[in-house]
Amino acid sequence: MQEYKAHIFPARSDESSHDRLDELRQMPNVQISDTIEMQVFELLKCRNPKLKISKTSKIYQQLLEDYLQGNSYDSIGNWVFFPWNNNLVHILCESEFIEVRTNRNKYKITHEQQVLLSTKKVGVIGLSVGKTVAITMAMERMFGEIRLADFDEIELSNLNRIRTSLINMATNKSIIVAREIAEFDPYLKTVVYEDGITEENIDDFFSLDGNLDMLVEECDGLDIKIIARQKAKSLGIPVVMETNDRAMLDIERFDLEPERPILHGLVENLDVETLKTLKTNEDKVPYMLKMIGIDDTSVSLRASMLEIEQSISTWPQLASSVVTGGGLVASISRRILLGENVLSGRYYSDFETVASDTSSKSQITYHKDAVITPIDYKKLIESVDVPSHPGQIELSESQLKQLVDDILIAPSAANNQPWTWLYKNGQLFLYHNTSRGKSYWDQEHIAAALSLGCALENLKISSTALGVKLHSIIKPNNLGIPDKPIGHFWFEQPKSPIVRDELFPYLTTRRTNRLNIESHPIENQDFETIRRYGDSSPFKFIVIEENDLKSKIGELLGQLEQIRLVNPNGHRDFVNEVRWSKEEARAKRDGIDINTINLTATEHAGFTISKNSEVVQKLRQWKGGSGFGDIITKGIDLSPGLVIMYGDSFENSTKLKAGQLFERLWLTLTKLKLEMHPLTSIAVLPNVAKMESSTISDYERNKLNQINDSLIQLLKIPANSRFFMAFRLFKGENSPVTALRLDKTSCFYQHSK
Repeated sequence: MQEYKAHIFPARSDESSHDRLDELRQMPNVQISDTIEMQVFELLKCRNPKLKISKTSKIYQQLLEDYLQGNSYDSIGNWVFFPWNNNLVHILCESEFIEVRTNRNKYKITHEQQVLLSTKKVGVIGLSVGKTVAITMAMERMFGEIRLADFDEIELSNLNRIRTSLINMATNKSIIVAREIAEFDPYLKTVVYEDGITEENIDDFFSLDGNLDMLVEECDGLDIKIIARQKAKSLGIPVVMETNDRAMLDIERFDLEPERPILHGLVENLDVETLKTLKTNEDKVPYMLKMIGIDDTSVSLRASMLEIEQSISTWPQLASSVVTGGGLVASISRRILLGENVLSGRYYSDFETVASDTSSKSQITYHKDAVITPIDYKKLIESVDVPSHPGQIELSESQLKQLVDDILIAPSAANNQPWTWLYKNGQLFLYHNTSRGKSYWDQEHIAAALSLGCALENLKISSTALGVKLHSIIKPNNLGIPDKPIGHFWFEQPKSPIVRDELFPYLTTRRTNRLNIESHPIENQDFETIRRYGDSSPFKFIVIEENDLKSKIGELLGQLEQIRLVNPNGHRDFVNEVRWSKEEARAKRDGIDINTINLTATEHAGFTISKNSEVVQKLRQWKGGSGFGDIITKGIDLSPGLVIMYGDSFENSTKLKAGQLFERLWLTLTKLKLEMHPLTSIAVLPNVAKMESSTISDYERNKLNQINDSLIQLLKIPANSRFFMAFRLFKGENSPVTALRLDKTSCFYQHSK
């Protein structure tokens, strides 16, 4: 262990002590400081506050003579040697030193209180924020003994908030604090635990030569936070902690409330053994959020946590906050040590709000949706003129039920189910329900058209299973018009039997799989099946198997996701489309159930944090949020195949056909026991960049255009190509949670005769 205690030699002492003192004085590298005359002058001034004295005044000379009693300055006080810097300093004896050093404490701390504090033992775990606390407490002389525990060493990045010299780099933090205390008060007792708190030394730290009177806990180790509190609670020792954000202060008076739950009951279900396994800050974040109460933290801290191990390595701390927190903890600790009625609880002293001009807070510019008059489809069906067609038949109730069930399980972007179906006089009508298919990014109704196309294909396939001939009139230009049908359908009894579509059995087993899991190998013939879907259609399918190219494309798609979620409008869509709990998913029966994604605890915490628009806009200011895209990128890297669907036409009719072809491909993959996760952002985001809009920043516009150009270059496709879909492909277990569908009565209306 490195030295951290000063060596004290009485100025008037035995021969052996004088020999050592003389030896030190003779050493050429020892710096000698002897200001004892100044200290004596200050001592006498403190003892005679009513007298106006100077060093040359007669009254001072009389006071000095009485004090020295014939002794010389050389024979009073003590000499203190600091071996880590080779300084030898002459100071007053202990009682006189304390008298002078604490003189300016009066009467904020009375003499009686100062004496009481000198009997106290204080422990500090974690010497980053804890250093400021320990130094402040020592400056006020709030203890007689302090125990310092930290296994870490000073690094350059610590110096943004820890006041110490570059000379102390690579030195244990607890050693540094002990030395600093000794350098301004060598009479205070310090005990250092430079291995931090361990199972082997925790009993000594808390109870050696008497229990601690107070614990200040400021460590990063989540398991130690819990273990230390458990120990403190068992011994009836109060605990104080400050978090360096909004000056959040935790006070736990285990001395007065022995049954009080640890950390106010926020961690009762946390397993200490699990906490011990957490190595990275990214791993620790979900548990830290539970401890500190994420909703009460500052916007900057929440946004910063989403950037951990993205653009920063750990959570940020500032010297101003550390100094503020150190003073706050020291003040509270003094009151507790003095027996004042300090209450347990969690308290905030948010200095960031002091003198803040809230009127200048930046406003988010949201896209103004066109005013859409809600459509009453129940009334609309009454007014629809439905002339009969030659040979038209009426479906039976069972046939109609089967047909409607099949078309309503079609996939849709974000499971928004942007359709309403009407059935009257044996004829079926499909409307684009824009109130459900509304999305800022989907301003050209691309995603909605793909979804409607999937439903059209389901209708076509289901009708073959019913053995009826389907007639249709498709009106693509009605896309985006909620009261005009996109599709008009009727049925006829065929003259010869209709062969049931081979994909019909897979309508009910097709599902979206968003799990990021390892995949079994996929056969080359299965990849060829996908490619052949583009042989006789206006669309092409690129299957990417090569890892390097797949990873590059995945990175670009991740960047699209990042832009989608940090844009204010995209973020609003995201919050509205996610179902954040099982209860919400069951109640609304649309959107994306968060339980369909196998998020890590950290990712889940990140999603929860990202619900707050202010947090995400802070990320947008920083051009951050890359963690949002990492989930997509990670899934693509785990997948043996990534598929891109593109074409050269973007008419409404083409969009609908793209949806139909995509649904057939999806059902074919289901038949082959392959899983798919559609990635619609590739189709919708680049298009917004081409529009005149103040709701997208120049940075976002340029970034989207760059991503689009990079995709075209990497895929080696014509520059005028338009993307319709991307999806990652894998072979593995089905998602354990399926997306729920809206109640049939809200999507399908049947005219009563």
